[in-house]
Amino acid sequence: MKPQDKSSSQMRFSAAVRRDLQAAYRALLRTVRRHPWLVQGSVNVVAPKSPSASVTYTWTRKVRAKTVTVALSRQQSAAFRQAIEANRRIETALSRLRQLSQAALLAELPGVTKRRVDAPQNAEPKTIPKGA
Repeated sequence: MKPQDKSSSQMRFSAAVRRDLQAAYRALLRTVRRHPWLVQGSVNVVAPKSPSASVTYTWTRKVRAKTVTVALSRQQSAAFRQAIEANRRIETALSRLRQLSQAALLAELPGVTKRRVDAPQNAEPKTIPKGA
């Protein structure tokens, strides 16, 4: 394994790309700081089936490809709803950050050259003779 010189191992992006990535990271950090609780899943409100029954709240999520449901109180359901919404906002921001990072890496760094030359577009398809 050859030791690489320091300049080739560091990524150098244009000022515009660096500015976009830094702004996205700062926005993600602000979102995380505002929402300390993050929960995946959904909160469901089940209406009473009889006049004497009360409203029930459940939190449903996937764990190891299985659906897990937990009963919640009214206060817990409100807190879980906020945490789930915060988690969705952060997932959206992370997705955008991944897209920006991918685009920056593909645009700013040299890629590989193709070895194979693509077939010409105007070539006629081969025909199979009848009776063969």
